[in-house]
Amino acid sequence: MVFKKYIYLLIISLFCIGLYPLSASDFSTSGNRKSRSPGAIKDSLSWSLSLMKRVFSGSGEWYMTNPSFQKGIKGVVNYAENDPIDTVIVKMNQYLKSDSIPRIFYRKAENIPDKRVVPGYLFSEELDRLVEGRRKAVADSLRRSLIVVPESYLSEGLSRVPVISDENPTQMMSGMEKRLPERFISKFNQSWEMVKLPANATAAEIDTMRMKLFISIRQSYNDSILFSHRDSLMQSYRENIISQNSNDAASRRKDYLLNKNRELLNTFNEAEVSKVNDSIRVALRFLTERAAGDSSLVTITNLSGLQTKMWTANQPRKPIRFFLKNEQNDSVGVVLSNNGKGGIRMVIDDGVKFMRFTETQKKEITFKTKKPDSNLQQINLKHVDPLPWKLFGTGTVGFTQTSLSNWAKGGESSFSMLLIEKYIANYSKKKLKWESMAEFRLGIFKSQTRGLEKNDDKFEFQSRVGYAASKNWYYSGETNFRTQIAKGYKYPDKDNPISMFMAPAYLTTSLGMDYKPNKNFSVFLSPFTSKITFVNDTALIDPTHYGLDPGKRRLWEPGAIVKLNWHHVLIEDVIYDTRAEIFNNYRYPFQKFNVDWEQTLVLQVSRRISTRINTQLVYDYNVKFPIKDANGVEVAQKAKWQFKELFTVGFNYKF
Repeated sequence: MVFKKYIYLLIISLFCIGLYPLSASDFSTSGNRKSRSPGAIKDSLSWSLSLMKRVFSGSGEWYMTNPSFQKGIKGVVNYAENDPIDTVIVKMNQYLKSDSIPRIFYRKAENIPDKRVVPGYLFSEELDRLVEGRRKAVADSLRRSLIVVPESYLSEGLSRVPVISDENPTQMMSGMEKRLPERFISKFNQSWEMVKLPANATAAEIDTMRMKLFISIRQSYNDSILFSHRDSLMQSYRENIISQNSNDAASRRKDYLLNKNRELLNTFNEAEVSKVNDSIRVALRFLTERAAGDSSLVTITNLSGLQTKMWTANQPRKPIRFFLKNEQNDSVGVVLSNNGKGGIRMVIDDGVKFMRFTETQKKEITFKTKKPDSNLQQINLKHVDPLPWKLFGTGTVGFTQTSLSNWAKGGESSFSMLLIEKYIANYSKKKLKWESMAEFRLGIFKSQTRGLEKNDDKFEFQSRVGYAASKNWYYSGETNFRTQIAKGYKYPDKDNPISMFMAPAYLTTSLGMDYKPNKNFSVFLSPFTSKITFVNDTALIDPTHYGLDPGKRRLWEPGAIVKLNWHHVLIEDVIYDTRAEIFNNYRYPFQKFNVDWEQTLVLQVSRRISTRINTQLVYDYNVKFPIKDANGVEVAQKAKWQFKELFTVGFNYKF
C-alpha cells in the first residue's frame, strides 16, 4: 500500500510539472498562446520587458480594464528598461557640461519647412524675374553696341547666294524664261519696253542694245541679292551673339542667386539650430534638476521597534526628532536632517551627558556585505573652489566750510564738498581674469559772491578681460568710457557751457598684453586701440574745442596705448595710488598724443576719517587753449599741459 501511494504521488507530481508551462504563456497579436518552460526564462527582466512591450504594441486585442493603470505600468517599464535615475542624472550633467557635444539636435538647411521666414530668400518666381531681367539687360546693352561680323563668315554665307552667272548674255537670253529667275525676267522686260529704238535700227543693233541692257540688269540684280543676303547674315550673326551672351549672363546670374539662397538658408539654419539647442539644453537642465530633486523615503527603526519615516532629497527638508534605544531601553534624543538624496545627518540633542566605563558590555554584530548594482556609476567628489567673484567699493565725502561775519580782515563765507564713489568687481578663475571698475567723482564750491560752482566732475567705467599666456602675462582686451555728469562753465561765465554729459565723452577699446606680476601692479600694452570722442550736443557745446570738425559729433582715432596701475602701502595707514596712460595716434605718429597721469595719497586718520591729496596732469592735443597778444586779442590756439590738485579731509566707508 505504501509503495502504491508513492507511485500515485509521483504520477501527480509529473502531471503538475507538465501543467506548469501552461501558466507561463506568451501573448501574440493573433491571440494564440505558446507554452514557455521555466528553463527558457533565463533573464526575468528581459522576458518581463518583452512581454509588456508586446502587450502595449499589440493590435488592440488586449486592453486595460482601468485606463488609469497605464501611466503607472509604463512608468515601471521605463524604470526597469533604463538606467537608474542617479546614473541618468550623472550622464545628463556630463552631456550638458561637455564642450565636445555642442549640438544635441540638428536639421539640414533644405529641411526648413517654411522658407518665407528666411530674410532675403528668393522663391522661384522672383528668381526667374531677376534672371530674365539680367538676360534682357545684357541683350539691350549688346543691341546698343557695335558687333563686328567676321569677313570669313560673310564670305562663306554670300558664296551660297543664287546670283546670275557671268555667262554669254546671248546664250542666256535664249530660253531666258526657263533658266533665269522670274523677278529678273520681269525687270528686264519692263526695262526693254521703256527703251526707244531708232526707226532705222538694224537687227544687229537691236541685239547689241538688248545684250547691254541684259548685262546692266544682271549686275543690278546680283548687287541687290548680295546686299539683301549680306544684311540678313549680319542680322543673324548679331542675334546669335546677343542670344548666346545674354543666356550665359542669365545662367551665371541664376547660379549666383541659387548659391546666395543656399548661403542664406545655411546661415539662417545655423542660427535656428543654435537657438533650438540652447532651448533644449535649458529644458534638459530643468528636467535634470527636477529629477535630481526627487525624494527617497528612508525608514528608521530603533531597538524598541519604534519606526519613523523620512524623505531625503537634494533640496531642503524639515528635520525630525527621534529617540535611539539600547538593549537596556535607555533613550537618547537625536535630530535627523536631510543630507541629500539617500543621506541623513544625525545630531545628538544638547544636554546629553556621556559616561565612559572602564569595562563595557560588548556585542559582536556581523554585517553582510552586498555588492553594489553594476549600473550605478562611481561619483568622484570634487574640490569646491571658493567663489571667483570679489565685489567691493569705497566712498569718501569731504567738506570744507568758512563762515565770516563782520570780519575786519576781509574775505567771504564759503562751502565746498567732494564726493568720491568707486566700485570694483573682479573675477578670477584658473587662467581667466576679469576686472571691472566704475568711479564717480563730483566736487562743488559755493561762495556768497560767485554762487555755486563745480570744481571736479568725473564718471568713468573700465572693464578688462585677460587670459593667461605665460607667467605674469595675459592676453587682454579692455573697454574704457569717460565723461562728466553736470554742465561745466568757464567761470564766471555761467551762461555758455563748455562741457556737459556726453559732451565730450571718450570711448576707448584696446587689445593687447597685460603684465601683472602681482595684484597691486600692472602694465597694459595695446598696439590695437580705437578711441572715439563724442560731442552729442553740438548746439550748446562747440565740438572744435575737443578736436572735432564743426558740426561733427564724433571723432575716431586709431592708435596705441600704454597704461600703468600701481597700488602701494608706504607705511601703515598711508596708501599711494597712481594711474598713468599714454595714447599715440597712428595718423600722426609721435606728433599727436594724450597723457593722463593721476596720483592719490590717502592718510587714514581713523577708521572713518581720512585725508586725501589728489593730483592730475593731463595733455590732450585735441583740446586747444587761446593764445592772446599783449592787447588781449586771440591770435592762435594750442594744446597745453593741464594740472589739477585737490586736498580734502572727510569721511570714508567701505562695503
